Amino acid sequence: MSPSPLASEVPMAAPLPEAAGTDSRPRPGTRRRGALPELVGVEVSLATGPLQDLERTVAAIPSDRLAGLFDATPELLELVALRTCHRMELWAWTASPTTSLAALQELVPSGVPCRRLIGTEALRHLYRVTAGLESIAVGEREVRDQVRLAAGRVLTRQPRPVLRPIFLGAAEAVDRILPSVPASRSIAALAAAKVLEESPVPFPRVLIAGSGVVGSEAAELLASSGRLTILYRTRPPDEGFLRATGARAAPWSALADELRLADAVILATKSGDRLLGPETLYGRDRPLLVVDLGMPRNAAPSLGARPHVRLIDLDGLRPRARPPGAPPVEAEVDRAADEGEVAVRAHALEAWVDEFRRAVEDKRREILDAAAPFLGPLTAEQQLAVDRLTRRLATQLTHGPTRGLRSLPSGAAGDELREWLLAWLPPPDGRT
Repeated sequence: MSPSPLASEVPMAAPLPEAAGTDSRPRPGTRRRGALPELVGVEVSLATGPLQDLERTVAAIPSDRLAGLFDATPELLELVALRTCHRMELWAWTASPTTSLAALQELVPSGVPCRRLIGTEALRHLYRVTAGLESIAVGEREVRDQVRLAAGRVLTRQPRPVLRPIFLGAAEAVDRILPSVPASRSIAALAAAKVLEESPVPFPRVLIAGSGVVGSEAAELLASSGRLTILYRTRPPDEGFLRATGARAAPWSALADELRLADAVILATKSGDRLLGPETLYGRDRPLLVVDLGMPRNAAPSLGARPHVRLIDLDGLRPRARPPGAPPVEAEVDRAADEGEVAVRAHALEAWVDEFRRAVEDKRREILDAAAPFLGPLTAEQQLAVDRLTRRLATQLTHGPTRGLRSLPSGAAGDELREWLLAWLPPPDGRT
């Protein structure tokens, strides 16, 4: 996998340019002969545009629409969406990078700027995202768990998947580089710090809507500084956790009553529902701080226009400059990505070898079927002997080239030889 002449970071507010008079629909057959498939990605995040654009994109790409694009686009050998609280990225393993990037962009709402990534640049970006270097809370750990979850949702046409080991390899590399991450590097820590910084009263009553990982972390961080209530949907938090944090639990149906008591609210649910709006706080005349960690947002943006309400969303939490004490591991992460690129090439080559052998086997069977009338009637033993003989011949003929491909060294010289050999060894009948 090598850098592409395509720009690695290009705003995509408009469709990709095309030659005049051409059909804009993706079409097969655009793979460059001799080239292995490549990793490509399309990113929409708080780094590429405002929060409302990210929210529109998340809403526009449900899993069934992603599956529909995959089924309709044969150039996409593999496809997966990576979603965190501050990004939505579409990743593909493809034999036709340009066509596939155009297809991925079709899922992004019109007018939303995005960044496209390809080859080495794409892999480095994935490793940086996994390490939390592109997160609101720089170095946060939760994102690598989301990368692992994405690895389990890969859509693939290949018997030997490639995206899954790429994603898992990134997570494992980051685990080695950053085996432990302080609690201060999390989105929950940013929310807790904002509550303590901007709370309208000392020792505030804090309502935490959501009992998952983020809500629990926020409760732990605020345990000694506020009076906490945790809203839960189906099951209350563990009694031991409640005792340790001094929090009390309340069912989701108690939201309205708990809001009347709260000085601050942390919205930490992934439901995508609008939990708070101007009408929710009707009649309230004292200050309320609302920190919304939801994506899509759990609080209506218009809530911030109400008197006495201070609304802070993900964009408001995003630091405008790199915070002091951020993990100085960029160089290590980039080196890990370079090492990962060697593994990516190996995965790509093995997938090609598998397809090459399948194509040779299909051709062998086709030739035998065509020769059957000329061979005349054969006994079962004769048919088995012919099958074994031709199979062994095909194996011997493919063994040398595939062994040679595997033995080529990494680096520019090896890449050039590998591409030359692949150009001369296309699967029969032009299969890719």
